[in-house]
Order: sequence, then structure tokens, then C-alpha cells
Amino acid sequence: MRSTEAQSCCFTPSRVGSGLELRFDQSPTHTYWRVHHSFIGTFRDKEQSQGKHLWGTASCWTRGQECRRPSPLQRKHVGGRLQTHGQQMQYFHDEYVSATRLSHCLGNDQRYCEVGFSIDITKVITVGVSDITASGKSNDPIPYVTGVSQSDERGGYDLYRGYSVASGQLTGDSTPDYLVGVPNDRNTAGTVRIYDGRSYGSLIVSHSFQGAQVASYFGHSVAVADFNSDGLDDVLIGAPLFMDRVTEQLQERGQVVLYLQRRHISFSSQPDQSLIGFSVYGRFGSALAVLGDVDMDGYHDVAVGAPWSGDHEQGQVFIYLGNSNGLSAIPSQVIDSPLPSSRTAFGFTLRGGTDIDGNGYPDLLVGAWAADRALVYRSQAVIRTRVLLSLLPDFLNPEVKRCNRENTPVSCFDVQMCIYVSGHIIPRETALGVELQLDKMKQPMARRTLLLSTNQPQDMIKLMVQREVGVACINQTAYLRSEEDIQDKLSPIFITVNVSILNTTQHALLHGQTHAAAQTRIILDCGDDNICVPDLKLRAEPLSDFVLVGGDQSVLLLVSAENDGEGAYETELVVQIPKHTHFQSSQGVHRPVCVQRKQNHSVIVTCDLGNPMKRGHTLQTGLLFSVGHLEEVESHITFNLRIRSKNQVNHSSNEVLVKVQVKAEVSLEIRGGSSPPEVLLPLPDWQPAMHPDNLEEVGPLVEHVYELRNYGPSAVNARLTVDFPSTWRHHFLLYVFSSASEESLMCKTLNMSQIDPFKLRGNSSSLPVVLPLVQQEEMNVLSQTVHLNCSSSETGCVRFVCDVTALRRGFSAVVRISARLWTHTLVQTSYLNYELVSSAFYDVINASSKVQPLLLPGGHTQTQLSVLWRPPDGEKDVPIGYIILSIISGLLLLSMLCVIFWKLGFFKRTRPPTDDDDDDDDDDDNEQHQMVEESRMTT
Repeated sequence: MRSTEAQSCCFTPSRVGSGLELRFDQSPTHTYWRVHHSFIGTFRDKEQSQGKHLWGTASCWTRGQECRRPSPLQRKHVGGRLQTHGQQMQYFHDEYVSATRLSHCLGNDQRYCEVGFSIDITKVITVGVSDITASGKSNDPIPYVTGVSQSDERGGYDLYRGYSVASGQLTGDSTPDYLVGVPNDRNTAGTVRIYDGRSYGSLIVSHSFQGAQVASYFGHSVAVADFNSDGLDDVLIGAPLFMDRVTEQLQERGQVVLYLQRRHISFSSQPDQSLIGFSVYGRFGSALAVLGDVDMDGYHDVAVGAPWSGDHEQGQVFIYLGNSNGLSAIPSQVIDSPLPSSRTAFGFTLRGGTDIDGNGYPDLLVGAWAADRALVYRSQAVIRTRVLLSLLPDFLNPEVKRCNRENTPVSCFDVQMCIYVSGHIIPRETALGVELQLDKMKQPMARRTLLLSTNQPQDMIKLMVQREVGVACINQTAYLRSEEDIQDKLSPIFITVNVSILNTTQHALLHGQTHAAAQTRIILDCGDDNICVPDLKLRAEPLSDFVLVGGDQSVLLLVSAENDGEGAYETELVVQIPKHTHFQSSQGVHRPVCVQRKQNHSVIVTCDLGNPMKRGHTLQTGLLFSVGHLEEVESHITFNLRIRSKNQVNHSSNEVLVKVQVKAEVSLEIRGGSSPPEVLLPLPDWQPAMHPDNLEEVGPLVEHVYELRNYGPSAVNARLTVDFPSTWRHHFLLYVFSSASEESLMCKTLNMSQIDPFKLRGNSSSLPVVLPLVQQEEMNVLSQTVHLNCSSSETGCVRFVCDVTALRRGFSAVVRISARLWTHTLVQTSYLNYELVSSAFYDVINASSKVQPLLLPGGHTQTQLSVLWRPPDGEKDVPIGYIILSIISGLLLLSMLCVIFWKLGFFKRTRPPTDDDDDDDDDDDNEQHQMVEESRMTT
């Protein structure tokens, strides 16, 4: 259905006698129907002298046929009544009487009458014009006209009887029966009644349809037609305020129910079909109109109005087509309001079943009272289509290549498409668009077949079909891509054709089969049945039987895949991996391409094993995974491996479960240090105070630091205990003034009174007198050293207990204990050296994982502070050994110098020469001269 440039009708009300005349002024220039007064006319009583006007609805049809005029709000009580008369419609100006009294009222007393609220026309004439005219001259409050039948107005108040009315063959005879809506009956549940058309005088109810929900306005609209074409009229009832349950909530969507008339003139107590509205508060079912056979399929169709439906509450009209079961479950067309403003009540009234433009198809009139508009929708010609698609050959053999593409032989096939058209008064020539899609189920880049002429997987073809011929065919040639470009060789190749009308000015639309599909397959090397049956086998084992908790751990799976059967296509290894596991790489001689992805809320790794994986092929590889967050694992992690293919038969291998045990191991180290490592006494320019007022007057700062380091790999929970010496023989040596500071741990002291007992960090106005330790020792204690540690009974210590929580690999927990050296005590024992030793030990409580190590280690260490005295002159005493060594070294050096000087002749004395010395010299010269002569002679 579509909106067209229809003839515009302008209703002009005028008073003619006591009735209302409606005139049509035709004008082809308007594109919509403009209605004055919204179908509301003005009528006037002949006997009224003051010109007082009353309003009534002017929904009337005058074609020399019988007309029924219900009065849902008759007189003061609003029970309503139904009247029928023939040939002409005329408003009655009789005096009405109250239903509770017999006295007559004035003629203008027509309160709550609502005469003509709904109306329908039949082709049976039962009342003459003279009888209707004569009844208008009577002063009887309830005029009786020969041939008129009416319902009993007594016994029903506020029922709205006659709110809607329709006629049809509902009792099995040739006389039209009357279908009347009573939406306020049965405590607002609503009733629709069938009045027997053979009734005379008082209408008789032959059947009642009862609403299933209160306040749904069941019976707001009614319609009668043979929707399933079984020769019996059916009943359609609208309930626009029906509440439907959607997601456990009630929503007002509206409802239209269909009752099919059975054989032997009976209806089911429950509706045969129910149609629910699509918009909340859309008032679906406010109006019903039987359209006739719009699509020319032999079944009556219907229009359903929803005046406030749509995204902007602009109103919609839904077209439902008839079929052998009643009506289509979903609308074949939805007509939205073309009006620019919202809430125009488009679809509040509907009329159909009349061919306005003479094209052989019934048209539709839609009213929008809030916009003062009525719009005509002309039905277009319906072209019935049938599509035939065939492929030759049925199967594609990659080895048979009978076509050439760019001088390359390819395997090809023919696609033949034939479109048949028929219909009632269709155009002489129909222009159709034929869309051909090759391998429709694949993505465009992955399609396996292409058109030989364009190298594209789709094409749009224009096809002209002559009405006298009724059919047109077209052929196309397609080819199979090379084997290297095809991954999927098993699934069918779907070829689809979609047909649409091209020229919209033909005022026609397609109906019937507009789509066709065919399939073909690729012939495989799998025997005569073209079905490959593989025999896939899988083996897998871990390189290491266990993995440790903590840090980045790796698992290497050794995998062997084998196929002992026929070819397996699109074969892949699927590995379902544990949580917090990631694929790293494939290793070995064969390195398949592997991809990690999510599937069904789990993570899998798929590795390509071949397409196809041929008979006898074996693949061995290693898959490396990194695993983490093993703290929540109770005992082991599991890898699930399987080979799968796209083959229809025996498409997967055996399932292999690889379990890798999870273990926990811990390795810790503790070490300590003192800052400073030694203190030399006495301190320069410093005198100890008898009553120190602050920490600086106590002595120098001393800190012992302990570090507990975890070398992993597992995180641990441990306890670190530090014993720090504080007193000796009940006298302070180290004054601890604060709790242990910590990093990555929590510490506490067993006795807080040992921490800063004199409150030197606060007000220290009253300090106890420090008693002398002992009498001054003699000088023979200079070489004595006192070793103080917490194992001695004379030493008082402060114990710190620290809890280390979730110490991870590579991290440390540090304890720092700060104290002041109590110098007043040390001064009393001058020249007595001290070695103050603190100790720390740790125990591993457990690992921060569900898996616990077999051995929980422990350890200890010590830190020493040396307190040394030096002489008053500022130098230390030289040990006797050093003195003796120096003397010996000096003597040795002197001896060496003497030897050297002696060798150099330093100790020879020079004396004056004598006569004896001269004689001796002459003798020596003679002897030397004689020796020289002898040597010459010898030479």
C-alpha cells in the first residue's frame, strides 16, 4: 500500500430539513483528504424555536441499502441500543423517555443518546422510505418503524452496547447477522454479541464472545470477513487497551483476536489467533477495516489501526494478509503517518474494500482526526513472481578445466536464471533487477567462485519481462578459483538470486517468490561417494612434569599428530588452555601456525595442520606456553588437546588430557647491619648528662637493620623475630625509643614499657636518678671486652615480632630498630670495651598459594655494635708486639746498609806512601813488563 495523489474530498455540512446532507467536492490538486468538523455535523429540530443545536456523528452511507444505527449511550442511562432501518439514514427527533419511568419527555431531550456512533450497511432492504418518514412524526419516545429491529435497552447500564457494529453471515442462513461490540460489559471485561438477522422487532443474541481481561476495551472495533476462504465468515475483534506481559511486566500494547467460524455454525470459546501491538500505549486495534483481496491470492486481507503507535506516537496502520489459517502472524506492511506533527491519531478510523482509482485493486482510507485529515492509500498492482535457478554441472571437479581465464584453464559451471511473472491487471512490461550472488555464505574476499566475465562474486542484471510471454531467462558462467586460494573445500557453495522491481513508476509491486538458491560442491579425492573419512590420532606429553608457583613459568608440550585415513580438510589442532595461560610459540622441525582466541567463554589455541592433511602424514611439534597466577591452583593444570576437521564423518581425533603438576618452593635470605658499626669513646666535646632531658643528651644514635629477601619462586608468609639488647645488669646500654619501623611487614613489641620508658621524646621533667654501676675499675681492665647478647642472663633485651605477608619473589622485608647509646653507664666503666650483639631469626609459615612447599625453611643472623675506648691524648696504645717488630725491622735495615757500604769499600782507610811502598811498586812493574814480553814471544 502507498500514499498517492488521490482525489480530495471536502465534507460540507448543511441542514436539510431535520437531517444532515454530506456533499463531495472533488479537487485533484490536493494530496490528502481534508475533513471539516471531523465528520461532526449540525442538525436542528423542526419544532425548536430558539435555534438550539445538538451534535451527532455523521458516519452514514446512503446507497439505497439498509443501514444500522447503534446508540451506545441511549437516553440518561447508557446501556445503549441497536436499531436497523433501510433505504435512507435520518436522525430521529423524537422525544425519548427515561428507562426508569413511563412519562414522556420533551423532543429535545436526547442526552447521552449518541445516535449513529457506529454504523454498517447491508444489501438487504427491510424498511421502506414511507415507514421511516411516518415514524418521525410520532411523539412516542421510542418510535417503532415497520421492519425495524432493535435490541432490548433494559437491564444494562454503562455497557456501551453498539460501540462498534459489523454485519455478515454468522448463523448459517442467507440473512445478514449483526456483530455488536459491548466493551463495558461483564465488569469492563467486554463482550461482542452476534444478533440473529432473522429477528423481528427485538434482536435475539445467538452467540457471545467474551473478553479475557478487564478494562481492555474488548469490542472497541469489530470486523467480519471470510479470512481463510472456507466459505464461512469469521469474526475479528479489537481490544486496544489490552495488557500484554513482556519480560515479567505488563505493558499496554493492544490486541486483535480472530475467531474462525467452524462447520455447523459454531465458534471456539478461545480465539484462534491473537495479534499483539508493537508499541506501548499505541492503542493497537482501535480500528479494523476489511480490505478485500489486496494481493489477489484468494484471501481477504485486513488493516489494523494503532493511532498512537510508532517512535513518536504519530500513529501507524498495519496490513495483515489472509491465508488458509486466518491471518499472517506478522504484518506484511506498516504504514507510518506522513503528517509532520506527532500524535495526529493517524489510523483512528479505517475504511477499505473499495477500488477508488479503478485499477482493479481495493484501496484504503485512513483518518487522522487530531490533524483534521483523511488520507487515501491506493493499492498497487501485484505482480506474482516465481524464480527458477539451476546449475550445470551439479558438482565442481577441480581437475576438469573447460574454460579459460586470462589464458589459464579453470574449472567452470553455468548458472541459469528464469523469472516467471503473472497477476491481475499487471503492466505490459515489467523491469526487474536480478541480483546474483556466488558463494553467498562466505565473506567477499573468501568466496570460492567468481563470474568469468567480471572476476567478481556478484552481479546486478536488468531483465525485462513481457506480460504476454510471462517468463525471461538469463545465463551466466562462473569458475572455481585455484586450489591455493581455497581453504574451505568441504562446505557447499551457495548460489543465490534476488529479484526486485526497478521502475517504481509502474505502480506495481512484487509478491510471491523473489528469492531462489542452489548449491554445488567441490569433488574431492575421496572415492566414488566424494566423502572423505579420516583417521586422526593425537599424542601429547609435557617436557617437564611440574611447574613452580610464582613468577613467569613455562610449559612445553610435545605434540604428535597423525592421519591414517583419507584426507582431512581444514584440519587444526585445538588446545584448550587453563586460565592465565598464554601461547608463546611453536618449536621443533614442524612449526604450524597457531593462533590464540576466545571461544565459548574459554581460551583456545588453534594450529593449522593442513588442508588437506593427507593420508599417512605425521606432524611433530612443541607448543610453548607461559603460565601465571598459579596461586589458586590446587594440584595441577590441565591442557585439553584434540584434532578436528571439517569432514562430515570421523571429523575429530581422540581427546588428550595433559596434566602438569603444580609445586611450590621457597628460598629466603636474612642479613643485618649496624649503623654505625662501632663507637669510639670518649666522644669529643661531649659530656654525658646525669639527668638527660632529651634523646640527644642520652648518646649517639645507633640503628640495627635486618633485611629478609625472598629469592622465590613462590610468595611466602613468614615471621621475623628480632632480639635487641637494651640493659646489662639492670643498667641501660642501648635506650630503645621507638618501635621497629618496617617495610612490607607488620611488627609488634611484646612489652611496650620497654620502648622509651623515660618518655624522653615528651616532657621529661622527673627522671629517676641513674645509680652508679660499679666502683671505678683499675687500669688493668684496659684490655677487657664485654660481649653482650640476648642469650646471657645479665642482658635485658627487647623482642620485636614481625609478620611478613605475601612476600613475592625478588622483594624484601626490612626491619629498622633505632636506639641511643646510654653513655652515662659507659663512662662509669672507662676503658672497658663492649660488643653489643642483636639477633634475628625467621620462620616461613606458609606459601601464598593453595599448593604448599614440602619444606618450610628458617634462618637467623646477628648484628654487632663495638664500643671502644681510646687514650686521653687522642691516640691509641701501641701494642708490645708492634714495638718489638719495629726494633727488629730497624736492626735488619742497619745491617743491610753496613753490608752495602762495605762492598763499596766505604770502610777502607787511605794512608801516606813510604819507601817500602815504592820498592814494592817497582818490583811489581818489572814483573808486569817481563810477563808482557813473554806473551809477545809466544805469539
